[in-house]
Amino acid sequence: MTEQIDEESTTDTQPLLQISNLKVHFDTMDGPVEALHDVSLRVDEGQIMGIVGESGCGKSVTSLTSIGLATCEVDEGSITFRGEEMVFKEDERNKRIEAISTRVSIASVFLSLISMVWILIEPVQGATFLLLSLILLSGGVGASYKAKMPARIHERFLRTIRGNEISMIFQEPMTALNPLYTVEKQISEVMMEHDRLEIPELDAMARTIRALSKPLAIIVELFSSRPKQSLATSLMIVLVLAQGTDGPLKDWDEWVLFGGLDAINVSWLLFPLVPILATSGIDEKRLLHALSLSPSSFSLALVLYMSLWVPFSVFLSILGVFAMFALPSIMVSDYLKLDPVHRRQVIEILKQVQIPNPDAVVSMYPHELSGGMRQRIMIAMMMSCEPTLLIADEPTTALDVTIQAQILSLMRDLRKDRGTSIMLITHDLGVIAEMCDAVTVMYAGSVVERGDLAQVLSSPRMPYTIGLLHSIPTIEHHGSGTTRESLPIIPGQVPDPNQHFDGCRFHPRCPFAIDECVSTPPGMVEVGPGHYAACHRTDLTTEQGAVRDAFDEFSLEYVGVGGDALAR
Repeated sequence: MTEQIDEESTTDTQPLLQISNLKVHFDTMDGPVEALHDVSLRVDEGQIMGIVGESGCGKSVTSLTSIGLATCEVDEGSITFRGEEMVFKEDERNKRIEAISTRVSIASVFLSLISMVWILIEPVQGATFLLLSLILLSGGVGASYKAKMPARIHERFLRTIRGNEISMIFQEPMTALNPLYTVEKQISEVMMEHDRLEIPELDAMARTIRALSKPLAIIVELFSSRPKQSLATSLMIVLVLAQGTDGPLKDWDEWVLFGGLDAINVSWLLFPLVPILATSGIDEKRLLHALSLSPSSFSLALVLYMSLWVPFSVFLSILGVFAMFALPSIMVSDYLKLDPVHRRQVIEILKQVQIPNPDAVVSMYPHELSGGMRQRIMIAMMMSCEPTLLIADEPTTALDVTIQAQILSLMRDLRKDRGTSIMLITHDLGVIAEMCDAVTVMYAGSVVERGDLAQVLSSPRMPYTIGLLHSIPTIEHHGSGTTRESLPIIPGQVPDPNQHFDGCRFHPRCPFAIDECVSTPPGMVEVGPGHYAACHRTDLTTEQGAVRDAFDEFSLEYVGVGGDALAR
């Protein structure tokens, strides 16, 4: 068997991202769940590293832990970016101080509550204990704040790296964007966080005036783009406003507009809307029939219909509260996007990711965009700060083949034009073959094979990798007809993270497993220059055809025992 060596000792160049022996767990109600057992990989400058494996193998957890966004606890290992440590290792002394200070703070709060009651009985003693409890509380809070200071400093360091030097395209583009903000707002926020926005063209007064006049600009835009619909909506609002805030009018035959105009019969007011509403698909005869009814009947029906939403007085109250509290906060939050130079910056970024009609898209919300457009927006957001490393977690999820090709082409152009390194996480081996320079194969929270693209795809040595490549349908031609083979599979499933293994975690699904595989964890062995595999039986995986036949036979045997792991 090939001698086991340390793969990191054979590389002389400094990697851009280095993950070494990473082990993490999640705290749950049922106890800790170990998600990553032993993950080691590296991404070099200008390299596209593909990470592949079945669902539940720990690919996304690895990427999120790399940028400090995972909610797990790091037990062992190291993550360095350009030689700087990304994993915060809290000092045990600070942990003890924080635990003690938390208990002291809780006890002082209870003591202060008791002291407040005691003051009513014994004012002097109660005041003394209240003062003591406040002193203890301030001491506990101060000690806790000081103990957490190293963690806060490290988090500030991560924020300078995350989104700036390292960016991530998150999985599920349909839900990754914030539905409450426009494209411009979401991209500009990233640039503002890392001081990538240009100096504003407008001064504070001009920007404030633009913010205050924004609602009027929206109304003008609506009337210019949709005049019929806007006019109809406005007249309906006028009719509702006419009833006032004190409830329905006493006389249903007349509506008084704004209390100062002459009485206007509702049928005469609605008559000009007939041709407008008729062009919108409403039956004109039915509309005229409705107008021929008495004004009181039509008015009552309209008011009842509107009251199904909310009482009008309540509606005005909501508008008042909204105007007093919500509008100022919205104007402040939109203060940034109203500067023309920032808007032009975002539009230019959208052009770089080949967004059609970027001048209009910049003002759109995520629900107005297709899946491919949202994915491009995600890429634009991540590339807005020109990162050195881009982590793409299944960037072609839920996209059709044409859009997938465009997204992958865009990522290749980013690497070509800017030298961006990419960590590409995917299930699609075709994407791996097309995009990547090197491949890392993960299984059940561990790296099981790593090497150059040609090495891993052309001559894999880990049985799991061979099984993945074998699980592809093939078409054979026999004479003039065409036959399709049954889809090969890897028998079984990825094991539960809580399941304990003394040896190789793949051994229940492997046709070559022996006692050593059950009892001893395999190390990474070099099976070729720069090609590593974690397996005790690499001597049996040189012939791909024989391995595929072994998987086929093992699959039949596996199914024959009811799908349970074979006893070994």
